[in-house]
Amino acid sequence: MLSPILLVAAALAYAPQGGPAVPDSVFPPGGEVMRLFTDCDEARWPFGTEERFVPKTTGELDSAVARLRALEASWRRYFTARAGDSIAATPKAAWRYPIAQRGRLLNNFNNPRVDGPHEALDVFVQREGVAVRAPAAGVVIAAGDGWRGGWERRGRGLYHEGGGLSRRAGNAAILFDPESGGYFLFSHMQEGIGVRTGDVVAAGAAVGRIGHTGNASRPGAGRHLHIAYKEPGTACGVPGVLVPVNPYRWFRLAREREFPLVPTRAAGRRTAARP
Repeated sequence: MLSPILLVAAALAYAPQGGPAVPDSVFPPGGEVMRLFTDCDEARWPFGTEERFVPKTTGELDSAVARLRALEASWRRYFTARAGDSIAATPKAAWRYPIAQRGRLLNNFNNPRVDGPHEALDVFVQREGVAVRAPAAGVVIAAGDGWRGGWERRGRGLYHEGGGLSRRAGNAAILFDPESGGYFLFSHMQEGIGVRTGDVVAAGAAVGRIGHTGNASRPGAGRHLHIAYKEPGTACGVPGVLVPVNPYRWFRLAREREFPLVPTRAAGRRTAARP
C-alpha cells in the first residue's frame, strides 16, 4: 500500500490543469468529513435530505479520532506542498475577520437552542452577498454547493431536496488550519461558493458569499454567516475528539484591526472606517 506521503505526491503529479486532484485517500467524501466534524454531543445528524438520530458509541469516536489524526497528517503535508513560499500559516493573533465588512458580530456561542447549544458565532449583515473570508490559511477539506430546499411556515418546516454540504449548513465549506490544528465551518452561503475540496487558501481569501441556505432559510433568520470553530480536545471521556471553541475574542480583535470605529461629528457616535 502506498504511504500517505506517496499518495500526496501522486496527487500532485497527476493534478489536472484548472485545479488540484482530490483523491479520496487524502480528501474523503464530504459526508464522511461532516460525520468526523460532528462531535460527541451532536446526536442529531443533519446529513442527506432527512435528519436522523444517530448517536455515537465510544468505539466509533475512538475510530473517528484515529481516522482524523491520519487525515490531518496528510492535509499538513498537502498544505506544505501546495502553499510553497506564497502562503504562510496564520497564528491566531493574525487571524482575519471572516467577512469583508464590519457587520454585526454576535457572541452567541453556546446560546440555548431547541436541539442543543449553538456552539458557533453568527455575523449579520444588512444584505446578503457580502464576501466570506478565510480567517487563516489552510486547506479546504469539504465543500458543498447547489443546496436545494427551503422553509414551509406550515407543514414540514425546513426541507432539503439535495445539494450543499448538509441539510442544515446549506452551501458550506470546512477549512483545516494546519497552524492551530483547528477547523472552520462556514455555513448558509449563496450558491456559487468560491472554493472546492483540495483548495489551499491564504488568510483573507474569499470562500463564498453570505446567503440564506440551510436552516437560515427559515423566516426571520436574517442574512448572516454561521461560523463554527473546533479543535481537538477531550469530551464525553474521549481524548482527541473535535470540541467547539469560541473564536469571538480573535474575531473581535481582527474586526478592530480591519474595520475600526472612528469618531464622527455627532456627539457620542462612531462609525466604521472604510477599508
